[in-house]
Amino acid sequence: MAAPKDTYALLQYNMIHAHDTYKLGYDTILSHLGSPPKDDLKNFLGYCGAWALSIESHHASEEEVVFPFLNQKMDFSGEKMQHELIHASLDRILGLIVAAQADPAKFDAVALKNMMTELKEPLYTHLDEEVKHISASNLKTAQFEENDMKAMVERLESYAKSHGDPFLLIPFMRSHTPAAIKDTWPSMPWILRKLIIPYVLAKKHSGYS
Repeated sequence: MAAPKDTYALLQYNMIHAHDTYKLGYDTILSHLGSPPKDDLKNFLGYCGAWALSIESHHASEEEVVFPFLNQKMDFSGEKMQHELIHASLDRILGLIVAAQADPAKFDAVALKNMMTELKEPLYTHLDEEVKHISASNLKTAQFEENDMKAMVERLESYAKSHGDPFLLIPFMRSHTPAAIKDTWPSMPWILRKLIIPYVLAKKHSGYS
């Protein structure tokens, strides 16, 4: 599915697919916590950490680029509050993961499952509500200029490329992108999509990326 030609629809299009990667990651983690892979705990913990850090990085890009722009004519204070609640949970999850990575004997699958279960409702509600809020019709109603929307999306893409660990975040995103859109989303040069990501970036964390 190609990116929409309507500039006002591009932000929502990108956001839907990004959010879908986080939902898939959540479902994957939860599905393993009933019987965690203790024989491959290092990679499982790495996967959990990559998922949590991906969400934190995504939210950082929104708070740095998207919200300040949209708040000029709309109100995204609700999304910012949702971020704070979600990040508090992610910090606890990451704390458990880091402790278990340092000492695998400390891994508590029950505690992690409880944390993940408690996070689902606020996380999924936020992901779905945010996508609705940034619909093309809402952005047009708010009377954002098309050129300004395009420039903001470009700034967002630039921010994402220059922040976070590319060896972790990009392979995680690509490994959770459906085959149907993998050749078109996100927009990137062919050499990056076909060579650099799979044969360079993904190698560092190949056990779980």
